[in-house]
Amino acid sequence: MAATDLKIRCEREDLLAAIQAADAVVPTTSAKPILTNLQIDANLTDGKQGRLEIIATDLQVGLRSIIGRVEIERPGQAVVQARQLAGILKESRSRSVTMELVRKEDQSQLTIVLADGDYQIPAVVGESFPPVSFFPTDAPVVTVPANRLEEMIRQTVFAVDRDRTSAVLSGLYLAVNENEFILAATDGKVLCEAVEKGDAYKMPEATAVIVPAVTINHLHRILLATKPEKVDVAFAGKLIFLRIVTGAGAALQVELTSRLVEGNYPPYRNALPSKGTSNVVFDSSELASAVRRTALMTSNTSRGIVLTLNHDQAVLSNLNYTNGSARIPLPCTYQGAANKLGINALYLGEVLKVYKGPRIEVEISKGLIMREPGVTYLIMPISLPN
Repeated sequence: MAATDLKIRCEREDLLAAIQAADAVVPTTSAKPILTNLQIDANLTDGKQGRLEIIATDLQVGLRSIIGRVEIERPGQAVVQARQLAGILKESRSRSVTMELVRKEDQSQLTIVLADGDYQIPAVVGESFPPVSFFPTDAPVVTVPANRLEEMIRQTVFAVDRDRTSAVLSGLYLAVNENEFILAATDGKVLCEAVEKGDAYKMPEATAVIVPAVTINHLHRILLATKPEKVDVAFAGKLIFLRIVTGAGAALQVELTSRLVEGNYPPYRNALPSKGTSNVVFDSSELASAVRRTALMTSNTSRGIVLTLNHDQAVLSNLNYTNGSARIPLPCTYQGAANKLGINALYLGEVLKVYKGPRIEVEISKGLIMREPGVTYLIMPISLPN
């Protein structure tokens, strides 16, 4: 005789949003197949109203998607394939969904009832899902506006060490100082620092950690998908906790937990001079277009382009000619001595993607420095042949 538990009913869109947020963490493949699953955990809080959690982890990052609007007829748990369940819900147009776990002998199936179709998918039996930590209730919390945090991530994450030559530099530096919330990244060739100031950015003591780039990428995907109002950040031991909070009355809340990278981040601010020795000003969109066009003549192994400066005149060209050559004249405002600089086109292009102002001032010092409110970029030059 079959036994049933975990019978719930909720809005399909609420459940799909929760699963899609959790799916950001689920690995496509894993040496531990259970990690490609989600755990569904339903608990009663008041009568038939309760709390439904969709839990995922890749053992480094853990996530809880919490749905508040749910009817729970029977509490319980089920572990099922993440992308199979997400696909079913995504293709449906049903307003609501009912799910029920049916156990029969040594097998379990999750029955999914929608207005436009019914499904049964196998549930994992006999293997425990790895635990995922809860957001701490006793740790100091700092709250960041979600739209600003998303922008800060875009302004910095491209500068992490993608080649993983350094575990420390392959993560994003996050610090909470007196009235400052800071994100920074560098691979030694490009440096980006985004700073948000305000009285709310305080902790009992200054905190500085290194967050793995994979965690930041997961967070960024969730921020873009859920469009929340704010993000609560807390620390406990060697973990960072991020609680993504949507508007009042919203059904979904997401909690992200991650291990931190061990080590000390280099004192990167020492590389940022207060002001460059000479400046050149460009129209931002014109410079971005010229960089893209010049970069067409570069390759994955040689991203170098050359910026030649004379009085109120600039020319961009590519460094190596294996893929052809380009010479792009560009108007500018420049009063300094004639100069020629080698630049990585990829880094400059990434900066120009996130730069917001219509005009960009480039300070020329030991590298190229670009600033706008709340963010500073430094690109180190490439050596040019004699």
